[in-house]
This record gives sequence, C-alpha cells and structure tokens, in this order.
Amino acid sequence: MFQSIELRGSVVDACADAIEQAIIGGQLEVGSRLPPERRMAESFGVNRVSVRSALAKLAAAGLLKVRQGSGYVVQDYRQRGGPDLLTGLLRWAREQGDVAAIVSDLLLVRRQLARAVLERLSEKERLDLAPIRRAVEVFSNAVADGADAAALARADLGVVVAVTAATGSTVLQLCQNPVIAVVAELPQLGAAMYTEPEKNVEAYQVFLLWLGKRPIVHVDQLVAAMRQRDEATVYAIRRAQTTSRRGTS
Repeated sequence: MFQSIELRGSVVDACADAIEQAIIGGQLEVGSRLPPERRMAESFGVNRVSVRSALAKLAAAGLLKVRQGSGYVVQDYRQRGGPDLLTGLLRWAREQGDVAAIVSDLLLVRRQLARAVLERLSEKERLDLAPIRRAVEVFSNAVADGADAAALARADLGVVVAVTAATGSTVLQLCQNPVIAVVAELPQLGAAMYTEPEKNVEAYQVFLLWLGKRPIVHVDQLVAAMRQRDEATVYAIRRAQTTSRRGTS
C-alpha cells in the first residue's frame, strides 16, 4: 500500500502526510490496523523512528488510536479530527481533480464566520479602522501593480485577518485560522476570485464606509452579497474543472 515517499519537508511530516492521505482517501478503512512500523519504514524508505514519530503525530490529530497488543488502528477522522485536517482533505481533493465541493463548503464556513465577525463589529461603539485601511491599501496596491492571483490572495487574506482582529475576539481569530490556511493553498480559488480584481477593491472601499458608520446595520445584506460572489467563484472553479477533464480525455 505504501510506497517510497517524496520529501517536501521533514521526513516525519512526509510519512504523516502519506498515511493521512491513505486514511482520507479510504485506502485505510476505519477500524483497520496499520502494518508494523518496520514494514512501513521499509516501504517509505526511512527509519523506524521517523515512522513512529509520524504515527504519534497522527494519533494526536485524531486519525489513529493505539490499542495495546494491536498497534495503531484507524479512527474515523470525520468524528475525531479537527480543522487542522482541512489541508489534508484539500490535498486529496486536488489529486482527485475535484475541489469545487470542498471550496463550496469552505466558502460557506467563511461566510458564517464573516457574519459572526460583522455582528461583533456592529456591537462596538468605537472601531479603529487604521489597520483595516492599511490592509485594504496593500490589496489595492497589489491590484494596481498587476500582481498575480497568488499575491492577490495573500493580500486579500491580510484584510480578512485585520477585520477579524478588529473584533478583539480570540475565539473568532482561532476559528478563522484553519480556513485561511486552506484557502491560501488553493490556487484555483484565487484564479476564480480575482478575474476582475478592481471590483474587489471597490467592494472593500464600500466596506470601509460601512464600517465607519454608527450604528452598523444591514449585516444580512452584506452576507448576501458575499454569498453571491462565492457562488460565482464556485461556478468558475467547476467550469475550469470540466474544461480540464475534457482536455485530458
């Protein structure tokens, strides 16, 4: 089942990634027992210490459970795992050539987090807009300079971070982090979101005006506008996937 791994980071991370992908992809079923460490080490072409460290890492993430006398047993990651598995789930979807469904769910989660952020911001009597304005300016400059989609995505996420930080809520910031990390790894999303980046800049300028008013109202309308944009993004990704499949068939 396991093959020699390609090192893109540490040996431990590479081993953990390979096992994680086998679990997420269904090659290792829930309740099945992993091969002995020695055999996995031989398959990966690494030493047993690296495999043991990788297994411990996956056990801490909720993918594996140690059973005395049975070694490591696969857990149901949907029930035991956390948001840190989103990156692995996305990697598996990318290898399958089908990320649209994952993107749709990620954007849905992001919208709901955005609603919570906007509600918290609307409750504040005073709001320091300077960090958000600076982040929007960085994004605007990137657009003006003709930056590529990856650079625009990084600048855009900077705005999201600044807006979330303005709530003063550590809980919201921690919930936002895994979504931000996954979005940052998805080039298809950036390509779909920034086909007309000037409109993104205009939207942020309107958003800043909205934040500057007291009391803040119309949260539902803002979230509805986000949903419309997100649906267009998912449609663009699905269309790109279809085109890619036709080109390889």
